[in-house]
Amino acid sequence: MDRSDVQETLVHLYLRLNGYFVSGYIVHAPHAVATELDVLAVRFPRHEEAEREILCSRHLAIPAERIDLLVGEVKGGADNVNFNVRFRNNPATVHSVLQRFGAFPCAEIDRAVAAVPQLLDPARLRRAGAFPEIDLALWGDSNSHRAKLRFVPFATEQTRSTGGTRPYIFSDDMLGFAWDCFRPQRQRALCDVRYNFDLWGPQFVQMVQFLKNPARTDPGTIQDLYTAYGL
Repeated sequence: MDRSDVQETLVHLYLRLNGYFVSGYIVHAPHAVATELDVLAVRFPRHEEAEREILCSRHLAIPAERIDLLVGEVKGGADNVNFNVRFRNNPATVHSVLQRFGAFPCAEIDRAVAAVPQLLDPARLRRAGAFPEIDLALWGDSNSHRAKLRFVPFATEQTRSTGGTRPYIFSDDMLGFAWDCFRPQRQRALCDVRYNFDLWGPQFVQMVQFLKNPARTDPGTIQDLYTAYGL
């Protein structure tokens, strides 16, 4: 495991705690691969886990009454987070990613493919006031139900205080939210905090143990996470 693995694990955990089903995606090609996507995620509008007694992260700006489909780019460092050029400027790759979701008719996919290069242009993304998004009709639908396709940059080695107004999710956003989930200030009636942490599975168990460590008094930083992973 290296630092990029820790970064992606933090992003996946953060999204899972906010009600998303999450995976990565490899875009195959005749030689090697076309590109690899760090995050594909979907969240349905009726999602609810009331027993956890916590609202979703406000930084995600989750749309109401819409299926929310996320394409995420995960980056360390202090530079701007831009979507991979092999994704944003390759219509076939964008098409493959949208087909992977399996939610849109061909005409909507074509419309999104045409919009992505401008939507994710690095200069435009730096000036954006919100995550880039496209409103799309769902497969087999009569246009009465629509989904949001959103493109979310995750700046895993930056903090909100240093990131200005850039439309990113920052490391302290994710660690702070996970801390509030795992370390409630009072005992919840229907959601115990004591259980076998191995239930989180090999992807998340070490990160959950870090956050639930009784010796910790705060969520820490991404550097603290690296240390916990021996990096």
